Amino acid sequence: MRRLKKWGLPLLTGIVVLAAVLLPERISELRDRRILNTAHTEPMAQADLNARAPTLPEKLELLGRAIRYPELDIYSATQPLADVDQQAWSRAEKFFLHGAEYLAAWGVLPEEFDWTALSFQGGSRAAYLRSADGLSVSILYLQGRTGNQDDLWMAVDEETGLPVWIDGTLRSVKISLDTVEVGRAFWNGLGLDVTQRGPSVWEVEGAGGLVYVASLERHSGRICVEPLGFTWDLFSEEADTGAVKK
Repeated sequence: MRRLKKWGLPLLTGIVVLAAVLLPERISELRDRRILNTAHTEPMAQADLNARAPTLPEKLELLGRAIRYPELDIYSATQPLADVDQQAWSRAEKFFLHGAEYLAAWGVLPEEFDWTALSFQGGSRAAYLRSADGLSVSILYLQGRTGNQDDLWMAVDEETGLPVWIDGTLRSVKISLDTVEVGRAFWNGLGLDVTQRGPSVWEVEGAGGLVYVASLERHSGRICVEPLGFTWDLFSEEADTGAVKK
């Protein structure tokens, strides 16, 4: 599949360019990091490009469906940041550092952790499009580290710059927070309404039944807030939207 061009263009333009290049060819569905490893192709019609700007919960639902259920009608394309020019790399670096700053300000990261010592290491960009309703989202998968001690990985919504998924190992500080505190800080920072479904599990309102989980491993310093699945799989419940369930 041809690589996406003009990395810095707005997402909608990127989706239209992607379709113009590949139609009527099949779009290969790629997966980033360990979750983007299932090849899948489906025919895509021009009518599928009637995209509208999704809300943040809708973006999270689209992201969750893309990574948990690759057999559904969600198409994606990725581009490693190693293939972009210096301007695009610098832009991605700013997204990463701003994301770390958000997490620190929200209280998701330990107060003692010096996020300014993080060095951006790279990542990739992924564009997701759901053919059923034309919703699309662009996600930056970014990572950085401080020397040989700390690693921080995050998924950032390219439109808002907000981190919507984090996974890090912070060895330089002692994590005194618990999973409930981390989860609450994360959702308060994003400004989203959630329903707590367990000690460290939350359902995001308006996200089609998407459930997130927060986890901590104090002995290793790992801290993570990530999509877990959907209510129909986890709790045998229907989704809270009209979207077709798995």
